[in-house]
Amino acid sequence: MLNKTCFFLFILTLFSCNNPSFLEFKNFKNGWNKYEELEFRLITESPNTSKDIFFILRHNQDYPFSNIFLISELYFENNEIEIDTFEFKLANARGEWLGQKKISVVEHRLPFKKNFILKNNKLKIRTSMRLNNSSEEIENLLGITNFGILIN
Repeated sequence: MLNKTCFFLFILTLFSCNNPSFLEFKNFKNGWNKYEELEFRLITESPNTSKDIFFILRHNQDYPFSNIFLISELYFENNEIEIDTFEFKLANARGEWLGQKKISVVEHRLPFKKNFILKNNKLKIRTSMRLNNSSEEIENLLGITNFGILIN
């Protein structure tokens, strides 16, 4: 009886874990340069099931903005490209970071796609930040330490 109970608890624990099916990060030494386009191959072990995709952004206290603008290019098998611009709020009106604080880094989990069926997709991401009343993109976003993709 004890063996059956232990086996049941093991199976329950195994299926209750919410491990990501894909997690990949790109690291920055001195911030995220506007010319640095990130590329990810979106891979999953279960390609015909719907997945949620998140951007994971990490920055330190040197990041001077309360938001970030990103441009994504999502490539499909049939050669279609879906281009989107996203604005993500990273701090509240009092300047307090909205993400999870981990020692000297703040981590934000930003929603990208919900219930998305992956089929050999490629994703490119770049920044698109400008100062108010300026048409020029900011050369380098200081304080950004990592950017990643999480698929659940």
